[in-house]
Amino acid sequence: MKTNIPARAARIDWSALARALLKPLALVLALVLVVFVVAAPSEKKRAAPAVPMMNKVLMIGDSLSVAKFGDVIRDFLVSTCGTRNVAVFASCGSSPENWLRSEPTFFTKCGYREQTPARSVVLDQRLYLATPKIESLVATYRPDTVIVQLGTNWMDRLTTSDTPQKEAELSDILDRFLAAARGRRAVRILWIMPPDSSHFSKRVQSTVKNLISAAARRDGFEAIPSRTHYVPGKTGRDGVHYNPEASEEWAREVIVRIKRKLLQSEIYAGR
Repeated sequence: MKTNIPARAARIDWSALARALLKPLALVLALVLVVFVVAAPSEKKRAAPAVPMMNKVLMIGDSLSVAKFGDVIRDFLVSTCGTRNVAVFASCGSSPENWLRSEPTFFTKCGYREQTPARSVVLDQRLYLATPKIESLVATYRPDTVIVQLGTNWMDRLTTSDTPQKEAELSDILDRFLAAARGRRAVRILWIMPPDSSHFSKRVQSTVKNLISAAARRDGFEAIPSRTHYVPGKTGRDGVHYNPEASEEWAREVIVRIKRKLLQSEIYAGR
């Protein structure tokens, strides 16, 4: 008599089943990988923030820019824009009219700075050097932005001749200076206002600052305030010029405002 032996269950080939399941899964993963690789560059491009980079910049100034203040601003501009895109000129004792081609050549006797792609010169000896004309500088370096640090030397003139006629004359100089600085291009102007001085009266300082502020509204450029306080014996010795420590502090404050102004414009672009 045969014993009833249950039939052995069919053996399942798990390796074949795994391969059958893995094939569509691998296909899906491959498609996801392809999509990721294709989308990654564009996604990275969208996500990456624009690198702050100014275009060509020309800066002009007086003795304050010949000194430490000019060092700090120059270093900022060069590190931000590159040496090839920066030109800095400063002439001790100069005012806006001294940079105009229509005015007599002004020879500085107390200091000069020149920073260009070709050379870097800072002279503080008593040399007799001609101040360049802004029309020539704009034509040569073709800046997108002109930064101006001028006005303090007007305070001497207003101290001895503070009249409505004199103020009208200075306003006309500002209009002509701005027209020359812009040239034929859409040049952005940033004017660093004169810092505080203990040598000149508050009335004289306010007059110069008001003249520049009025020109900014009239001619459409941007004035950057210099929030400084001159303490004789601490900030400097003569009531006008700042020592290296105070100059650097002033420059750092101005740089923050320059960055803010430029971030609001199209001067900053992704590179």
